[in-house]
Amino acid sequence: MSDHYQFIRKELKHARIRVSEDGCIRVFIPNNFTETDIELLLKKKQNWIKQQQLFFKQKTKIELGRNQLLLFGGRYHYFYDNTFVRKIVIDHNFKTIRASRNLLNKDIQIKWYKSVAKRYLVKRIDELAMRLGFKYNKIYIRDQRTKWGNCSQDKNISLNWRLIKAPTIVIDYLIVHELVHTKIMKHSTKFWTMLRSHYPDYKAAIDWLDHYGNSL
Repeated sequence: MSDHYQFIRKELKHARIRVSEDGCIRVFIPNNFTETDIELLLKKKQNWIKQQQLFFKQKTKIELGRNQLLLFGGRYHYFYDNTFVRKIVIDHNFKTIRASRNLLNKDIQIKWYKSVAKRYLVKRIDELAMRLGFKYNKIYIRDQRTKWGNCSQDKNISLNWRLIKAPTIVIDYLIVHELVHTKIMKHSTKFWTMLRSHYPDYKAAIDWLDHYGNSL
C-alpha cells in the first residue's frame, strides 16, 4: 500500500480515516480488523479519500519572503537588531519585527510564536467571554496537529498556538466557536444559530481557513 498510509490499531467500535494536509492518510482501525477488512474499507472510501486530497491541493499557500513571518494574517518583515537585548518589538503599523534573537531559526521561531499566542489568546478569550456572557473553566494553548480548538465537557477550552498567524477575524471566530460549545456541545442547528448571533462574520472566517489554513 502507499507510503502515505498510516495504520493505527485502537480499541474502537468503528474504523475512522483522517486525511491530513501533508498528504498522510491515517487509518484508525479496531483491533479485530483483518487485512481483508482493511482492504475493503479503503476500497469503499477510495472516492472520499481522493476528494479530501483534492480539497487540500486546492488550498492556497501564503508565500513568505526570506525575512518574513506570518502574524495576524499579515506578512511581517523581520530585522535583526542587537539593541533589543531582552525584548522583541512588533510594529503592527509598519508590519515589522525587530529582535536580537534569530526568529528565522525554526526552534526559536516556534517558541516565540507560542509565547505570543499565549499572551494574546488568553487575554482575547477573557474579553470575548465577558462581552458575550460566556463562562469557561480553564484555557490551554496547545500544539494540536488536527484541530484549531476544542471544548471539553468540563468547559475547558484548548486553542492551537498556530492561530496567532491567522487574521483576528479568524481568531475571534474560533474563540467564539469554542465558547458556544460551553453551552451546546454538538454542531446542531441550535449551535450554529447561537454562533451566528454572536459572530455574524463566521462564514468569512471559515472561508479564510478553507483557503489559507495550510499556511498556519
